[in-house]
Amino acid sequence: MATEKVKQTGKYGVRSGRGIRQKYILATKTNKSEYVCPNCGYKGKIKRTASGIYKCDKCKSQIAGAAYRLSSK
Repeated sequence: MATEKVKQTGKYGVRSGRGIRQKYILATKTNKSEYVCPNCGYKGKIKRTASGIYKCDKCKSQIAGAAYRLSSK
């Protein structure tokens, strides 16, 4: 059940504090964003394959980045 304050992390109930909610929100929000490939410059084809590893579907290059974002800045 999602509530207004905790949104999708409400399913964890009292077992999660603020830190867990913030990590969940950060991970879900940034995984759906569109990145620009630094090699070919194409937008929207970068996908996160693992923690810190991203792959461009157009030029087939793999890029190392931050855990939940392409750049750590």
